[in-house]
This record gives sequence, structure tokens and C-alpha cells, in this order.
Amino acid sequence: MPRTAASAFAVTPVAAIPKRLRPPDSLSESAKAEFIRIVMAEKADHFRKSDLPLLCSYCESAALIERAVRELQQPDVAPSPRWLTVWEKANRNLVALSARLRICPQSRQPNNPKRPQPTSYYDQMRIEEAGFDETD
Repeated sequence: MPRTAASAFAVTPVAAIPKRLRPPDSLSESAKAEFIRIVMAEKADHFRKSDLPLLCSYCESAALIERAVRELQQPDVAPSPRWLTVWEKANRNLVALSARLRICPQSRQPNNPKRPQPTSYYDQMRIEEAGFDETD
């Protein structure tokens, strides 16, 4: 009976699947829904446990903005200027936290700006041979 090759017994190791963050019980219902939406929209390894307080603050700010907008849009009721201030401050907080959590459009862009490529010597020669016309 022929001997079985060692590669036949090789098993490819499976990497551990990263666990997604779960919303804490302290979040309001609308903030919890926002938390789940954001966590499910990103890769499983995007957020770490250390991001939990920032992510909770982000979700509470989003819920607060939503409530302020509802209060400001009520028909037949004069909007309270207090809700405009709440909306403004929560919106500022949301913008700041979105950059820290890397969920805003600017933070998703790669951090390697394109530098202009140097002109090749051959391109330079072609331009010099063609000459420069003063009327152009």
C-alpha cells in the first residue's frame, strides 16, 4: 500500500471571525437602532471595544437630532428655539465623532495623496525637438 503524502493531511487554519460590537442596554431605542445600523454597515473588524463609548455618543447624538427635527417640524405649533440649539450642538458632536470613528466620507479615503509623476526624459526630448511656437 502506497504511503499518503503529508500534504494530504494538511488543514488550512481558519482565522477567528471577529465579533461585532453589541449595543449596550443603556442606549435609547432610537440610538440602539442607529448603533445596529452603523455596526452592520461596516466590516466586522472596523470597530473595537475601545470605540464603544464614542459609538454610543454618536448614536445618542443621531437620535437627539432626529427628535429635535421632529419637534421643529410639528405643524400648528411654534417651534421652540431650544430645539434648534439642541439640534445644532448634537449635529456638531455627530460630525466630530464621525471623523474619530472613521465613518465619514473623508476618513474612508486612503491617506496617500497622489503626487505628480516626474516627466520622463523621452517626453522632454520630444517636446524640445518639436520646438516651441510663440503663437500658441
